[in-house]
Formats: sequence, structure tokens, C-alpha cells
Amino acid sequence: MCARFMGLVRVGDGLWLVMDRCNGSIQSEMQRNEGRLTLEQVLRYGADIARGIAELHAAGVVCMNIKPSNLLLDSNGHAVVSDYGLAAILKKHSCWKGQPECESSNTHSCMECTVLSPHYAAPEAWGQPVKKSLNLFWDDAIGISAESDAWSFGCTLVEMCTGFVPWAGLSSEEIYQAVVKAKKLPPQYASVVGGGIPSDLWRMIGECLQFKPSKRPSFTAMLAIFLRHLQGIPHSLPASPDNDFVKSFSSNVMELPPLSEFEVSHQNPFHLHQRVSQGDVRSVRELLFKAASDYGNNYLSSLLEAQNADGQNALHLACRRGSAELVEAILENEEANVDVLDKDGDPPLVYALAAGSPECVRSLIKRGANVRSQLRDGFGPSVAHVCAHHGQPECMRELLLAGADPNAVDDEGESVLHRAVAKKSTDCALVILENGGSRSMAILNSKNMTPLHLCVATWNVAVVKRWVEIATSDEIAESVDIPSPMGTALCMAAASKKDHESEGRELVQILLAAGADPYAQDSQHGWTALHTAVMTDNVELVKVILAAGVDLNIRNMHNGIPLHIALARGAKSCVELLLSIGADCNLQDDDGNTSFHIAAETAKMIRENLDWLILMLGNPNADVLVRNHSGKTLLDVLEVLPREWISEDLMEALMKKGVCLSPTIFEVGDWVKFRKTSITPTNWWEGDRQKQVGFVQRVPDKDNLIVSFCSGDYNVLANEVVKVIPLDRGQHVQLKEDVKKPRFGWPGQSRDSIGTVLCVDDDGIIRVGFPGQSRGWKADPGEMERVEEFKVGDWVRIRPFLTSTKYGLGSVTPGSIGIVYCIRPDSSLLIELSYLPTPWHCEPEEVEQVVPFRIGDRICVKRSVAEPRYAWGGETHHSVGKIREIEGDGLLIIDIPNRPVPWQADPSDMEKVEDFKVGDWVRVKASVSAPRYGWEDVTRNSIGVIHSLEEDGDMGIAFCFRSKLFPCSVTDVEKVPHFEAGQEIRVMPSVNQPRLGWSNESPSTFGKIARIDLDGALNVRVPGRKSLWKVSPGDVEQLPGFEVGDWVCSKPSPGSRSSNDLNGVRSIAVVHSVQDSGYLELACCFRKLKLLTHYTEVEKVPCFKVGQYVRFRTGLVEPRWGWRGAQPESRGFLTGIHADGEVKVAFFGLPGLWRGDPADLEIEQMFEVGEWVRLKDDANDWNSIRPSSVGVVQGLGYEGDEWNYSTYVAFCGEQEKWVGPSSHLERVHKLFLEQKVRVKLNVKQPRFGWSGHTHESIGTIQAIDADGKLRVYTPEGSRAWMLDPSEVEVVEEKRLCIGDWVKVKASVSTPTHHWGEVTHSSIGVVHRIEDENLWVAFCFMEKLWLCEAWEMEQVRPFRVGDNVRIKDGLVTPRWGWGMETHASKGRVVGVDANGKVRIKFQWREGRPWVGDPANVVLDEN
Repeated sequence: MCARFMGLVRVGDGLWLVMDRCNGSIQSEMQRNEGRLTLEQVLRYGADIARGIAELHAAGVVCMNIKPSNLLLDSNGHAVVSDYGLAAILKKHSCWKGQPECESSNTHSCMECTVLSPHYAAPEAWGQPVKKSLNLFWDDAIGISAESDAWSFGCTLVEMCTGFVPWAGLSSEEIYQAVVKAKKLPPQYASVVGGGIPSDLWRMIGECLQFKPSKRPSFTAMLAIFLRHLQGIPHSLPASPDNDFVKSFSSNVMELPPLSEFEVSHQNPFHLHQRVSQGDVRSVRELLFKAASDYGNNYLSSLLEAQNADGQNALHLACRRGSAELVEAILENEEANVDVLDKDGDPPLVYALAAGSPECVRSLIKRGANVRSQLRDGFGPSVAHVCAHHGQPECMRELLLAGADPNAVDDEGESVLHRAVAKKSTDCALVILENGGSRSMAILNSKNMTPLHLCVATWNVAVVKRWVEIATSDEIAESVDIPSPMGTALCMAAASKKDHESEGRELVQILLAAGADPYAQDSQHGWTALHTAVMTDNVELVKVILAAGVDLNIRNMHNGIPLHIALARGAKSCVELLLSIGADCNLQDDDGNTSFHIAAETAKMIRENLDWLILMLGNPNADVLVRNHSGKTLLDVLEVLPREWISEDLMEALMKKGVCLSPTIFEVGDWVKFRKTSITPTNWWEGDRQKQVGFVQRVPDKDNLIVSFCSGDYNVLANEVVKVIPLDRGQHVQLKEDVKKPRFGWPGQSRDSIGTVLCVDDDGIIRVGFPGQSRGWKADPGEMERVEEFKVGDWVRIRPFLTSTKYGLGSVTPGSIGIVYCIRPDSSLLIELSYLPTPWHCEPEEVEQVVPFRIGDRICVKRSVAEPRYAWGGETHHSVGKIREIEGDGLLIIDIPNRPVPWQADPSDMEKVEDFKVGDWVRVKASVSAPRYGWEDVTRNSIGVIHSLEEDGDMGIAFCFRSKLFPCSVTDVEKVPHFEAGQEIRVMPSVNQPRLGWSNESPSTFGKIARIDLDGALNVRVPGRKSLWKVSPGDVEQLPGFEVGDWVCSKPSPGSRSSNDLNGVRSIAVVHSVQDSGYLELACCFRKLKLLTHYTEVEKVPCFKVGQYVRFRTGLVEPRWGWRGAQPESRGFLTGIHADGEVKVAFFGLPGLWRGDPADLEIEQMFEVGEWVRLKDDANDWNSIRPSSVGVVQGLGYEGDEWNYSTYVAFCGEQEKWVGPSSHLERVHKLFLEQKVRVKLNVKQPRFGWSGHTHESIGTIQAIDADGKLRVYTPEGSRAWMLDPSEVEVVEEKRLCIGDWVKVKASVSTPTHHWGEVTHSSIGVVHRIEDENLWVAFCFMEKLWLCEAWEMEQVRPFRVGDNVRIKDGLVTPRWGWGMETHASKGRVVGVDANGKVRIKFQWREGRPWVGDPANVVLDEN
């Protein structure tokens, strides 16, 4: 029925609608009945509403806003529909979501322009553009229609049946993401199913919640369902909703009414479903007993056989809960069918396996459950496959012991062992092997992979090791050498990635010991395991393989031996190993090349191969005259190389083998040096000529050269010199290590300083530029060497601003990132780039080092990249993925959530995503033009606090000027330094109007942060004001916090030197003035002029005081102005301190005052009389006094007029005073009267006895003796309790702080500001504190909950890494069970700022489970 519209009345500036008067609404009736309606109320109200809306639809009116508050109750108790069609009347006439090209303003309706409640709005009501070809669910969507009312009515029925608002606890944005993006149903709908509601009624509700509007039922059809169920029900309203059916799911533990209150006389077959869903074993037993005894087997059978919409009966639901007690209670009845199937063909055993309850599995097996059944009518997996999928080892053991086939194969050819290994369920796989599953290792699946291959691919050492231990020799022989598309298991194990080298070695060792064929080759390269290990330069793996007896000279399909591969790839460690143990250098491959040919041929890329040639030539059996199939000998290959690459040592080694290179041809400009063998120079020479390097100026004839050296031009014979690799302009150089004194002096640089060659003079001198030098320094080229900045495998970036290179850019883009493939003899580099087929040649100075990417890094595309080198493939700048693999050329293989296949990217297009966590302070990056979901009221200067992090890369940020979280991507923001209490701040000059207002302050106001709200709001204490000033962190700047007279020193600055230049390792200055710009004027005792520096570059240090005892700093070489009679062990006291920090010291035994720099001194530890001290742990026992004893200083020890560094201490219980060096003591906090204390837990027996007290006793200090003895009063004591101060700890009543986790005290019956949705079990986080009021954030509430501080108590917060389980007795978690049960155990992987926990449950894949902290508890086991 509908409320009649009577007209309009103008009141002031507003119009009021006049309708029939009603006495209440369905919402108020639910509140009166503790949030619930009875089944009869649901049916009667539902019929009234369906009838009314059907009439409206017949009249062409769409309600648009159906919800409990708009469904009123007339005087007769009938439900009437109100506010129908108002959303269309009151909607905005212009909306930014309206699309003129596809719809007019008359037909457009969306959440932005209509007054709709998001909790009840249909998917099409959110204003999505109509794209029929893109969305399967909305192919006939035309915006809001009559079918939209059916969705809203379905949500309303969910609330009427459960008492919970659909999507409770979610914001409008979160509901939009769930309904429109994720296409999810309200989680509360799951509470309706099987909860005592007629099956066709909850099926009807499910049909109302179809995403395709045309699939939803009409209101006429729904009215017929309501009327059918109302037949025979007398018209009466029960006084309590408990009289019919109880709300089946709740977030809290519920006490169930006794069975006698049930209307068993109705013989409702779903009563058992309801009781099982509530987990009440007692009621289940009573119901089944009463049904059998009072109504016979027919009703009992109907209870046991009744199935919900998914075909699940009570036994399915009991197994799903993982409750063995419920299962046994049902199976006590012979009528229970243990193998009944649901609509998907799954028996209860499958549900027990999914729940991970071995007890349930055991109970079902006892009753005769079929453990060898194949699902899906015999064409699907076995129940053992299901168990392996869920990874439950104890359940698997029960199945196999009961006769399940451990070697069963499913319709895809996968064995049970395949499934367990693929799911990385190691424990489950071990159970399978130990119970007859060893034979499965030989079974190939549809991808030609055995479980053994999968074990190796996932580095599962434990399973392979156990298999080798328990399998028979025949089973091992049958399985170990089966080839996969990547080769045998041994070949796969040898191809270990860098992150899994240790596992790879162990697998290779196990497989070789088990008899794996070492000669087996992979299909791609034809490499054996040894060849593969050498290729990756995995020398430890090579040792493992050789130790197993594998032939050192094993050949691959191309007749190559491991030494050939190692030389060709530049695997230095492996080449050294292979040569040291006798690898045959003379063996030829299919091309006729020996190791000599390969080393010489690849020397143009790998300079170390020239050194290996020398080593190989030292072998007596080396055959250097062998020709390859191209007819070339070693000499032929070497002749092609530049002569300056060939060292004298190599020439000498060749000559010993009778091989002589052709004479060197010199040209003008060649760099030369004298041969080592040239002892007597032809012409007069001065100095050490062996180290001299010169340039050929003229070549008179083939035997004579004119060479310019630093000392002049000389005529030398051609056979006296050899070519050397020249230095060139722009190259980085440094002084050779063996040069003690450079020829032209040293320009004030350290020996390891790196300079750049500026030019090469004709007279044999090079000019080198160093940082900070205005002109080039002259250097002898023989004294300088090129700097080795890179090594093979380093990640480098081509300098972004290069316009040309020495060897040409070619197809390379400046800024590209690659990996050093090899280093040539002339120190130039070959760089592998992901987009080039061959390495790129460059000079080291043309690239720069970058931080390498690592497997597991989270990355995204840089905002500066408009189009990545590899196509987007549906991804965006907001896509965040995790690196799963890195190719040798740097190509990144990335796993992105919800993407079926990995994405690949060029490393130069990507950047690492910061490792954010809840509580980090962030702002939008400067490079981001617009955040993922728009700016809204946030600006670039806004600073917020992360409150939630999603698995897909989204986050929710709290800004103090917003009531809702700001949604964005992790790629949109960057971390900023967070503010701290005590910092002094002011509003930035650029801010005209602070976000939170001036609050009677002005731009000149400054103050100190007193506390910080959970959303980042700063509560500032302004001098002279009582109340705190609340400001946004994005509007303020931190003041230096320094005052005139503060002592400072330079902050440690790794890398570049600080700009303040305090001229010393540890220099101290005094603040002379503080400028508004943040700069400090510093006075230093060693400078006449003041020093200007920014406050961020210095930090405060304790200042000295007149009268303090001092000594020279440990490790001091010499004071700033010399020793002047003092000694390193001298002691004295300060007599004066100047304004610039200069001190005057009176040293004992030294006449007069000594002038010093405070940085040269340190305070001598000295205690004052009355100070409390503790005996250090390294001190010796004395009488009854032990280390850690606490006493009171009584005086200092002197010898004559000098302090002898000893101290007198009184310890309670001792008549004598302790005397010893001050270095054995340390200060402790003094105790005061009226402080509350208790005995420390580690104290077993107090020195003066317990006096009838315990560790729990808390007392008040009434008196303190001069030796520190405490006299403590306790309520239970008749006289003062004597205690040693070292035995007690102070008990402080902790006040609640922002960020504390709290709940309402059990003693609070009704909070001052009412309950709302909060209960005694609810757990929240303190968000804001003002006076004695708290604002608490609960994960299920969008707004903060107000209460008084005394009403709350602190609870332990959940932290990342906590092991948790579902709370016992919980009926249903706040956001549904998902795949979890009471048996589920997991680990917390995320905690939002409002307490919402994200849990990774054991054996589960995919996204973490999201829950209310009140629904879980710590798992102590």
C-alpha cells in the first residue's frame, strides 16, 4: 500500500510535503525489537510493500528510494510506501555524469543528482555510462527503472531478516567499488540463507539482487510468494522476535533461547539449518531428539534432508563450520546420509576438507563416507585432490588411512601429488608420499610435467629429499630422468636463479645421489647440468656436480665442454676452477675450436680471457697449432686484436710455445712504454724508465721512434717499447697505488681522489681536473690509471643528457637502464638492454650506476613515461605489480593482481613503489597530474596519514579536513617526514587561509605541538592560550627549534660534504642568532667571522658548564691549539666559557688556565651528593651488594686537593659506605614520596622479606631513608613494608592516548552518548581526544564514535605478524566467513587505522581475509 500525497505547504523558504499520518516505520519497529523482525512480520510487511509498489509501477511511478525508514506503519499495523518518486522530482537538472550524446537530462539519473541511499541503490543507479558491449550484467541497462526498485527491496528484505544494514560499515565509495566494480552482493545476504526462512523466500531475495535488471522478479510475482506463506498464519504480532526465527547471523556471540521456545509444531524443516548455522550443539541434539520422539521419522528425515538454495543440508553446513560436535550430533541419527550431494555434486566430506577439520573428516569416515569418490559424476577430481588443493595435511592423512587412492589422477591428468606441490602444500605432499604416493612422481600431467618437475620448479627440497628416502629404487629410476619441456629434473635444478642458488645446489646433490643421469641435456640449448651451472658462473654448484663424479670434460650436443662455455660467457670463477683441476684445453667443438680459439676470439669482449690464455699456455700439453674448421690457429685469431691489448706476459707465453706475433707497427700518436726485458737503454735516460709512458711523435723508420716523455723527447728502438692502451679526454683516472710522490706534485687531494682527463698535451703530459679545482693538474700519464667503476652484472643507466657517444648511440635511448654484460680490454663496456638484440658498446663515463631491481620488488610505470616500451596491455600508471623474474638483459617479468599472465617491462620505464605502511605521512607526488580517483578537496600541499592499504595497490588517506578517507593509488603519493609532539611550528607565509581556520590566531602565531590526532591534525599549544589550536599539517612549517646560546655540531652527512663546513671531524659552535628564513648564525672559537648555516644541517649537543670536570676526548691526536704542557691523561675543571664556546680549564698540576676548543674535551663523569646511582653489571660484588643495586651518593674521594675519581655511596642494609671508581656507577631515576610501586617480577625474595605481600601488591612510598631504603604502605599491610629501591618498579596509571586500542568497560551499562552500533565486544582505535572526551574509530562505522574516557579500557592491539583464529562462539563474522571456519588459523598481514584486520589464513590463496578485530583472537598455540 502507498501513503497518500495530500499537497504542499510553504514554511518560510521551504516546501513541506503532506502525506498520510503514520505512527512509525519498519525501521523503528526493528529498533523496538532489538533490530529484528519475526518471520510473520517479514511476510506481512513484505506483502504490503509488494502490493503498494506493484500499484505504483502500474501507474508508471518508480519509487527510487526504498529503505526501512521510508516504509511507514499505519494505525492498523500495515506497511505503506512513502517518498515514492521524490528522488526524480528533487534531482539536479544538470549533472556532470550526464552524457548529452547518449541520453537527455530527462532520462539521466545517478547517485550524484538524485537523493539516493548508497546502501540500497542498484548497480545501475550509480550513473555508469551505458556500454552494452562491455558489461555482461548491464547489457540492457537504461539507468534507474522499475527493476531498480527490486534491488532496493531485496536490500531492504535483507535488513528486515538480519537486522543489519546492507554494506554496514562501508563508505559510499567502498560500496561503489563493491557493487559496481567488484560486482559483489551485500555480505549480509549470506546470513539470510539457511536461517529458518522459507527457501523460496530467500531465493526470491537473491533474484532481487541480480546484476542484470531483467533477471529481477516483478513485485506482482513477489506478492504471490508472500501471500502463499501467509496462508494459515493467524494475524498476530508476537511480543518478541525470538518467538519465531532468530536472526541467523550476528557479529557477536549470541545466547540462544531454549528449544521449548521454538515453534516445532510448525515442523519447519529449516529449524535444523538455523541451529547448525548458530553453532549450538545442545539445541541441535534437542531438536533432533524431539523431532524423532514427538513427530516420528518423517519430520526427522525432513530436517536432515532439507536443502538450501545451494543444495546444502544440515550436514553440509556442520562440516563447513568445521565443528566435529555438530557433525557427530547429526550422524547419531541413522537417517543422516553421509554422502548426500549439494547442487554442485559435492558431499559433506568436501566441506569438511575445505574447513580443514580432521575431526570432522574422521567422523564422516567412521560413518562410511566414500573416500575414493570422484566428484562431478565421476569425471572430476577425487576427494583427495580437493584435500590437496586446500593443503590440509591432517585431513589428507585421515583420507589415505581410510583407503583413499594417493595416486589418483583427475580429468586433467594431474595426480594428488601434483595438486599438493603446485599449491606449495609441502606438509600435505609429505603425507601423500608417506602413505603410498611415491609412484605419482612418474605421472605426467597435460603440460608434460611430473610432480618431481614441479618440486624442482618451486625449489621444494623437502619433498624431493623425503621422496628419495622412502621411494623404492625402481620408483626412483622410473621418475628421475623423465624429461619435461625444460629438460630433466636435474637440468632444471642446475638452472637455479640467483635467489635460489642454495636450494638448487641441494636439489642437484640429491638427484645425482639418487642416480639422475648427468649426461641428460635440456631441450633448448643441449646443455647438461654441468654446462648450465658453468653458464651461470655458479662455482659452488659446479663443485657439487664434480664431487658426484661427473666428467670434467663432459660434452653437450655441440661437442662443447664446460670450459668452452665458461670462457665464452666470461664465468671467471668457473674458468679458474676448471683449469685448476685439469680441464682439457685441446678438445674441439663442432666448429673445431679449442679453448684457445674461444678465449682469443671472445677476448674482444671479455678482457679476462687474455689472462686465461697465459694460464692455459703454461700447460705442457697445450696445442696452439691446432686449426679450427675455418683454418685458423690461435696466432691467426690474436693477430686481429689491437696490439695494445696484448700484454708482454702473453707475448712471452706465446714465444715459449714457439708462436711469435708479427712485428708491431707504430704510428704517430700511439702510447708506448718500455719493455720489461729492455734493461740497457740505447740512449741516455734519467729516472725509472720502466714506469714512463710516452707518445710517438715521429717514425723515422721501422726500427726507430721519436717518443715524447714528460722528461723530454727521446729516440728509442721499436723493439724496446710496446703499445699501451691510451687515456682519452673525459676518462676518469686516479693515482696509481705504487706512486709515492707524483712527478708534478699533488694538488691537495687525497690519494684515492678521482679526476677527469681534460686534455693530452703534445709534450707527453696530461691535464686532470678534480672537483673544487679551478684549473687542471699536470700529471705524468705513467703515474695515472683508469678507474674501474663497474663490474660485470652491475645495473647502469645511460646518462640521460647524452647527445652523442664515442661509439655512437645507434638505437639506444639516453636514460635506458641495462646490465653490464662484459668489460673489454680497453675498459669499455658492453651493456645488455632489454630492447636490443646485441649488447651496446660504450665508455664507462657514458653510463652511471643505478640501484638494481630485485625479485619481489613492487613497481609501477613512471609518470613521465607516456607509452612504455612494451605495450600497456590493459595496464595503467596505477597498476602495481611484483617482479617475479629478471632476464639477463634486465627485462622485468611482473605479476600484477587480477592479470592472468605476467606483464613485461623495460626497467627504465619503471620505478619502485615505496614500502608504505599504515600510519605513514604522505602527500601527492609533484609528478602526478591527477590522482587515480581525482583531487576532490585535496591539493598538492595537503599532508595526510595512511589509514588503509589494499592488496590491489589502493590506499585510503585520512586528511584532517575531510570526514571520509581519500582514495588513491600507492603510485600517486610519496612519504614526507612526520610531525612529532614538541616540535615548534607556524603557518607557512604562503597560506592565506588555513584549512581548519585561524581560530583567533594570526600568521605570526607560533606554538608547540601538544598532540597529533589520528588523521594528522596538529593540536598546538600557543603561549598564553588555554585551548589548543588545531591546524592541518599541510599548512604549517617547522621552526628551527634553536635558541641563541644553544651548542650545535654538524649532522653526520654520508656522501657529499655539508655546506656549513665546520672544519673538523667534530666541531662545536654556538648559536649567535636565529633568522626567520631558518638559517642560523653560528659563532665558533676557531673562526673570527660568523658562520651561516641552515638549521637542518646541525643538531644540538649538551653545553658545558663552569665547574664541570673534563678530560681530553678519547682518540684525540692533538688539541686545536696544541698541548701546551697538558697531557692526554690530564684532568681538570672548567673555570670559564666564552660566548663562542671557547673554554678555560684549570688542569691539575698545570699552572695557569688552559685555553681550549670544547670539541677537544669531554665531561668527566662525576656525581653530586644525593644523586641516585646504580652499580653497573661489570662491577664486583661488595658485602651484600650485587651489580644492579641502587644507592645514594654521599660524597667524593680526594687525595689532597685533587679528586681521585672515587665516589662514596650508601646502599640500604649496609653500615659502611661503598667506595669505588665513578666509572662503576650510572645514574638512575630517583624515587619520590607518594609514588606507587611494586616488586619486580624477577625478584624472587626481597632483601627485607615479603611481610605478607606478593608480586601483585601495589603500595605507596611513605618515606625514603638517606641510603635509599623505601618504607611502603599497602592497604593489606598492618605496618610499613621495607624495600630495597633496586627491587621495585614504579606503577603508573596509563592514560589513554591517540592510537590506543580500546573497548567499552564491562561495568558501563549505557555510555553517556549512547551505544549506536557499538557493543561491549566492539574494539576501536582512539582517533581524537578533547578534554575527557574520546572520538573512537570503529571499522564498521563511517563516523567517529563519541564517548567519555572513563568509559573505555585499553586492549592489546593486533599487530602485523600476530597469529590469530576466529573467536569461539562467533555466529558469523561481520563481513562473512568467505572460505574460513572456526578451525581456520592465520597470520595478520595488515591492520587499518580503524582496527580493521587483514588476515592471511593458512593454506589459502588470493586476497587476505578482512575482518572486525572483535571477531578474532590471538592464537596462543
